[in-house]
Amino acid sequence: MTRREFSAAAVAAQVMAFMPLFGRVSPETGTRQKKRWFKGNMHCHTYWSDGRAFPDQAVRSYRDAGYDFCAVTDHNRMGENRDYWRKVEDVEKGWPPTVCRRNFDIYRKEFPWAESREANGAMEVRLQTLTELIERYSRPDKFLVMRGMEITRCDADYQRHMHMNYVNLDAPVPEIEKAWLVQGMPRGWTESQLVRHARDEVKALAASLGNSPHLCFLNHPHWRYYDVVAQDAIDNTDVRFFEVCNNGADFPPVGLMPDDGLYCDRFWDAVNAVRAKTGQPLLYAVANDDCHFYPCTKTDNASPFGEAYTVVHADALTPAALFAAMERGDSYASCGVDLEDVRFDGKTLHVSVPAKKGVAYTIKFITTKQGVDTSVVHTVEVPSAGKPGQGGRPARTVPVYSKEVGRMVKIVSGKKGEPVAADYSLASDDLYVRARIESDETAPFYSSGGKYHMHPKCSTAWTQPYQRS
Repeated sequence: MTRREFSAAAVAAQVMAFMPLFGRVSPETGTRQKKRWFKGNMHCHTYWSDGRAFPDQAVRSYRDAGYDFCAVTDHNRMGENRDYWRKVEDVEKGWPPTVCRRNFDIYRKEFPWAESREANGAMEVRLQTLTELIERYSRPDKFLVMRGMEITRCDADYQRHMHMNYVNLDAPVPEIEKAWLVQGMPRGWTESQLVRHARDEVKALAASLGNSPHLCFLNHPHWRYYDVVAQDAIDNTDVRFFEVCNNGADFPPVGLMPDDGLYCDRFWDAVNAVRAKTGQPLLYAVANDDCHFYPCTKTDNASPFGEAYTVVHADALTPAALFAAMERGDSYASCGVDLEDVRFDGKTLHVSVPAKKGVAYTIKFITTKQGVDTSVVHTVEVPSAGKPGQGGRPARTVPVYSKEVGRMVKIVSGKKGEPVAADYSLASDDLYVRARIESDETAPFYSSGGKYHMHPKCSTAWTQPYQRS
C-alpha cells in the first residue's frame, strides 16, 4: 500500500473574508436566511495510523489555517487509548511510518503538554486522544473538532482497495476495532459489496449510538488503480457523498483513459445520470486534503496542505447543522476557488465568484439529458503496473460512458481581476444541473511538482447537482 509522500511546509490556506448567502431559496417565503460559510476538512491522518504528524499538530494546523472544522480520520483507528505510546526512532522508516526524532523534537518544543518517557532503553511519546483534542481545540461557534475513521479495506489479495470515511460517531465499527490498518476481506467480494458492507456497518453503529448526526462518504474512488467504478456507486444508492477531489493519494495516470482528464467528474455524472433516471438520491461531492504531511513538520518541499476543502452553508457550527445542510445540498467542494453565492430556486442555479487580483474565472454548467444513453458504451483495458502480489497493480477493465453524460451546456467566462456571475435554468429534459468553476491559476498540486494525479490542473470548485423541485 503506497501513497505519494508529500513533503510539507506549504503556506496555509487563507481565511474566507466574506460570509455570503447560500443555498436554496425557500419556496414558502422566496427568501434565504442569513447563514455562514463554514470551511472544513474531513480526511486527515496522524501517527495513530500513517500520518507524519502528532494529532495535536494536525488539528492545530487546520485551526491556524482559518478552517472552521476538521475531523481526524485515521485508517481503521479511532485514537482513544490514553495509554498508547510510540517509540521515537532516529529516522523515519517502514509503513506505517515510525515516529522520527526530528518530528518529535519539533512537537516537544511547540506543544508543552507533550508526554514522553524512557522505556526499554528508548524514548517513547504518548499520542493525544481524540477526546483530548476535542476538549483542547473545539470552541463554540469558532472551531469544531470531530472524531472520524477511514474504513480501510481491500480484497483478499490486497489488490483492490475500498475506503470510506465516517465522521462524528464516537466508536469504531466493531469489525474494524481489532483490524490492521488495512483489512483484507473474504475472497470473492466485489468492490460494490465492500462499499455496501461498510455503509451498513456505519448505519448499524449510528443506530447503536442513538443515530447521532454523522456523515459517511466514499473516498478517492480511483485509488489505487481504478479500484472503484461508477457502477459500484450506482449499486449503493444510500452512499450520498464522495470525494471529487483528494490531495493525498497517488492515482493512476489519467492518460490511460480516453477522455478529457475530468475522470472524477465523469464518474460523478455517470452515477447521477442513472440515479436521476431511476428516482434515486443524487450523489453529492466533498473535497479533502487526505493530509499525511503538515506545515508544522517543516520538511523541505512544498505540498498542497489546505488546498482541497468542503464549504458548508449552515446556521451553526455543529455536526447536526453542518450535516443537515450537506444533505440538502447546501455545500460545495473546492481545491482553491472560493464562491460568493450559490443559489437554486427549484429551477435556476445561480453562481457568483468574487474578484481576485490577477485571476479570471470560468463557470461551466453541466447536465445530462433524459434521452442520453447512460449505459457503458465501451471499456478500456488498463495494463498492470508492477508485479501483482508484490505491491503491483493488476490489469483493470474500466467502463467508459458517453460524453453526453455530464455535458457542458453553458460556459460564462470573466475577466482577470473581476467578479463573475452566471445562472442556468433547467430545461424540460435536464436530469439535473451542477456547476464547475475554474480559475486560470495552476492548482498548487501541479505547481509543487505533482504528476500522474486525478486532480484538476487549475484551481476549481464544484457545486452540488440540483434537480427540478
